[in-house]
Amino acid sequence: MTNHPIRISTLPVIETTAQFNAAAMILLADVLFVGDTPRNMREHIKKNHGGFIYDKKTYIPITLTGAPASLVANAGTPIVFKFDNGFQNDYHFNGNLEEAIFHKKLYDLSDYMNEPSIQFEREEAFIVERYLAGVKKHIEPEQESKLLTPPVKMPAIGLKAMKGLKPVRK
Repeated sequence: MTNHPIRISTLPVIETTAQFNAAAMILLADVLFVGDTPRNMREHIKKNHGGFIYDKKTYIPITLTGAPASLVANAGTPIVFKFDNGFQNDYHFNGNLEEAIFHKKLYDLSDYMNEPSIQFEREEAFIVERYLAGVKKHIEPEQESKLLTPPVKMPAIGLKAMKGLKPVRK
């Protein structure tokens, strides 16, 4: 059992979908932009919820833990973060594992599976560098086209008038 907070920067990063599926427990780490709130709420979030300022915008680090299957099953479902005074903000995981692996958002937490509770150390510089300052655009690999399949479905005969001919009127 660990009583001290875990440093995310020291956890093993998941680098393939096979590692993701083999993990008993995973951590999804990311940031949530909360800069569209009134100034007093941003100050409250920084003070009470671990928020920080980067490039004149307010963010909070997000840590979601669970089984790999539950992350995939809940893809697209918004996760609501509720703050005081009725303010809330949603985080969406789109389910794109390749993109999450590319941005190093997934970590293997299998070693901490039997812990009653897990706390993470505040690593603002690491979070800023990995998820804000050092972010590169993820480009989906192009789908390989097959040589024997037509690129566009051929139109059915009779759906379009031929050029130069007029429809017959009755």
